[in-house]
Amino acid sequence: MPAGNTLGDVIRQFLPALLKERGVSKAQLKVLRALAGCRTPEMGGSAMVCHHCGSVHYVLHSCRNRHCPRCQGIDKELWMEARKQELLPVKYFHVVFTVPHELLELFRFNREQMYNLLFEKSWETLRLFAKDPKLLGAQPGAIAILHTWDQQVRFHPHVHLIVPAGGVDKHGKWKSSKQDGNFLFDVKQMSVVFSARFAEKLRQLKQQGKIRKQVPRDLIKKPWVVYAKQAFGSPQSVVEYLGRYTHRVAISNARILEVTGTQVTFSWCDRENGYQKKTQTISGTEFLKRFLDHIVPPYFRRIRHLGFLGSRNKTQSLEAIRESLGEKRLPATPLTRAQLLELRFGERSLLRCKDCGGELQLLETYPGQRAPPVNLSAGMCQ
Repeated sequence: MPAGNTLGDVIRQFLPALLKERGVSKAQLKVLRALAGCRTPEMGGSAMVCHHCGSVHYVLHSCRNRHCPRCQGIDKELWMEARKQELLPVKYFHVVFTVPHELLELFRFNREQMYNLLFEKSWETLRLFAKDPKLLGAQPGAIAILHTWDQQVRFHPHVHLIVPAGGVDKHGKWKSSKQDGNFLFDVKQMSVVFSARFAEKLRQLKQQGKIRKQVPRDLIKKPWVVYAKQAFGSPQSVVEYLGRYTHRVAISNARILEVTGTQVTFSWCDRENGYQKKTQTISGTEFLKRFLDHIVPPYFRRIRHLGFLGSRNKTQSLEAIRESLGEKRLPATPLTRAQLLELRFGERSLLRCKDCGGELQLLETYPGQRAPPVNLSAGMCQ
């Protein structure tokens, strides 16, 4: 990635112009400033000493914000490692619920209410179909993830759900979906139910005064998109597959190709035309406006565990399901952050001395806005 072509660089360069052009909320500004300061002296850093040769090096701190493309890698790996302990020896489906463009302004002005409604009605639809004895007759489970963007960083709220192909019946036993788990539910029928229930609850919220902006009429006349396909490969590969969605942010630094004095050029994948790789150039302030759409409200849960995969009694539920499937599994000890770093990235995950390659240990931590004792560029490790 060329120097200067990161999301942090875009924010530092174009945020003043954006603030002159329009206002942003206090929460949005806090996120933008965190991302702008990530791995810069503004965040502070640590002095590290090499036990072998005594050299001192300086490491800049990360912002650890969930919207930051630099800070999600290890969190994703830790999350995936935890999910591997919950895998079942069954097939899994990837289901996506999305809403028509006519609702985008309602989402912008009522983010928390509308995002919660999207989660609620997506899960309600899936649960309703699973409850029908003709279709499954069991309680389903799912991991749901909110995304708010498309490939061009435009506003496009939708929910991804990874759904085991079956559920728990009233006797606590596993029951596979139709065709031995090769078919979940009809997506056209789910679309009809999802749109009707979503529109009904939306009108109720509007009548209760909980929604700002007018609700569009005839919302369910055009079809709402519900998409489902069987997840690829073995149950273990499902976690890798899911990892692509859980901690993804609106745009990665690798996709930001060039930042000039006025514009940002980024790459995107045109899925409607054979997944062609394309580029788009827009003004820096327009880029930040698009990015603002993808900052979720403070403390909002973008990842949710539902049904028998919910946090309440999840361990007991999974153990009962495995027993009914005849799977014997020994409990695994969760990996620590340090163990996972070394397992995933080997010795590259350890901070090494640039002079002799020796392992570094913490000597001192210095706060943000204070320069380190020496020039950072002389001995910086990142």
